Parts: sequence; C-alpha cells; structure tokens
Amino acid sequence: MRYLGIDVHVKTSVWCLLDAEGELVERGKTPTTAPYLTCLVRRLSMEDELLVGQEVGRLCHFVHDTVTPMGVRILSFNAHHLRMICSSRKKTDKRDSYWIARCLQSGMMPHPVYIPNGEVRLLRALFARRWSLVIERRRWLARARSHVLATGRKDRVTARSLPRLIESLAADPDGVDEYLAESLELCARMQNTFTLEVERVQAQLHTHARRIDAVKRVMTIPAVGERVALTIYAWVDEVSRFPSGSQLTSYAGLVPSSWQSADSQRYGGMTRQGSKELRGILVQAGHVLLWRCQSADSAPLKAAAQRVHTTRARRKTTVVAAA
Repeated sequence: MRYLGIDVHVKTSVWCLLDAEGELVERGKTPTTAPYLTCLVRRLSMEDELLVGQEVGRLCHFVHDTVTPMGVRILSFNAHHLRMICSSRKKTDKRDSYWIARCLQSGMMPHPVYIPNGEVRLLRALFARRWSLVIERRRWLARARSHVLATGRKDRVTARSLPRLIESLAADPDGVDEYLAESLELCARMQNTFTLEVERVQAQLHTHARRIDAVKRVMTIPAVGERVALTIYAWVDEVSRFPSGSQLTSYAGLVPSSWQSADSQRYGGMTRQGSKELRGILVQAGHVLLWRCQSADSAPLKAAAQRVHTTRARRKTTVVAAA
C-alpha cells in the first residue's frame, strides 16, 4: 500500500507519495485538471495499491469524481481537524501534502468527511442556493431600512417586510422625497427578483420530494414537513454509515459537550459539531412538535422530550431532546 497526499488548489496541486513504512517516495506539482490528475493517479497506482487523501475545499468533489472511476480510494478530511493533528509554525503546500499522506500512512487521521454522489449532492447544492438567495433578499430589506433611518424616521423601520415599510411611509403626513422613493423602489424590485428565484428553487425541491420514497416515509413523522424531510435525506443519505443512533445524533451536533478527567466529569451545552443544516432544521421541527402538534401520533414523541422539561429554564433543553 502506498499513500498519496494532495494539497489541492485552483491552478495547481502539490502532491506527496509515501510508502508503507512512511518513507518519501516521490513528490511534485501538477495542474488541477482532470487529464493531469488522472495521469498522475494512474501512474502512481501501477506498482502498488494506492490510498489518496485531500482536504475538503472548493474542488474536493471534482478531485473525488476524477480519482474514484480509476478504482482508487480517496478520503477527504476537514482542514481544521488535520491542522489540529499536524499543527506547525511553518506552513507550506509541500508540508501540507506530506502530512496528509503521513496521516493516511500512520492511521492517525480524523474521521473522513462523507462525499455524496448523484441526487444527494444536487439536493445539497439546491439548499445552499436557496439559503444564499434568502440571505440576499434579507439584505435588501436591511438596505431599505437603512435608507429610512437616514431620514430620521426611526419609528418606521419596525415593519417586518418591505411592502409594509413602504405602506407605512406612504401614510406619513410629511411625505417621501424623490431619492428615498427611488431607493425603496429599487430595494422592492431586487427583493421581488430574489423572491421569484427562491420560489423557483422551492419548485425544484418539491419535484425531488415527490419522487423520493425515503422522503415520503420521513414525512410521516409528526412535525416533519417536506423541507425538513428533504434536509434529513440530503444530509444523512446512507443511514448505514452511522453504526448507531447516538453517532447520528453526534453528527447533527445535538449531544451535550463533556469534559472528563479522573473522577471529575462535567457536561455542557450542545457540541454544535457536524452538519449545521441538519441540526438547524431538526431544532425547528422540535419547536413545532412540542408547541404546535396536537395530533395523537405526536404524543409519544412529545412525552419522550417533555420528561426533561421540569422547569421553565429547561425549555431549550426540551427542544433539543425533541430534535
């Protein structure tokens, strides 16, 4: 077995090859294109079985899709976790590629990041697009409020939507000057544009939800709607990759943090590690389950979560338990 560490960048990637004893065999630099990466991996895997490692970044899916068709296994790692293992005051691309290969060879590596394929990857991309569009839509509302604040009308910026803000200004006896009116019209046009784009993405997600049987089954859980079920499906994917339910909960970051030394042991809040998208949507579903669901089907889940709701201060803990 030989071990190839690749430090991937947009133009070129630096690589390092180690043998089974951890001795340096070869190192170099190659353009980050499919033909060059294919030739490199094919050449290095001719003499012995090859294991490839890379950091998760912008091009991790591209490199993964280029390497795996050749029958070579590639592992992707969180860059922060790798630096915790191989931290050094001297950082270069050569050292990064060496330590990636060294972690593979020694077995002292963090848990590899799961790289999805096909429909799951598309769903994640659609959710990321939707979230970026929602953020931009909110920014245009913030810009409109900023224009109104610049005129000294602090009482008018309490409106929670741009149409209501414009409506409240129209009723102002002092009127609206030309510049402010044009600025608000621009903000309204841009917000409407982003609203249409969000609806377009929502329609695509709805199409996927209607034809995925696993999503339909997840939607039978109380408080789980279409978007929640799609998010669970997109970020869990193959549930068999989690040996137990507790590991899946840890992946969502919904388990308490802990500190233990000798006979002393303390627990804190949620770890907030892993998938923030999955954690956020499950917490929202937990709120709906506890305070909105009134059906008989939701009673067992609510009872399991409300066992920890002994005081008002433990309301958030109860929501996390429901999640």
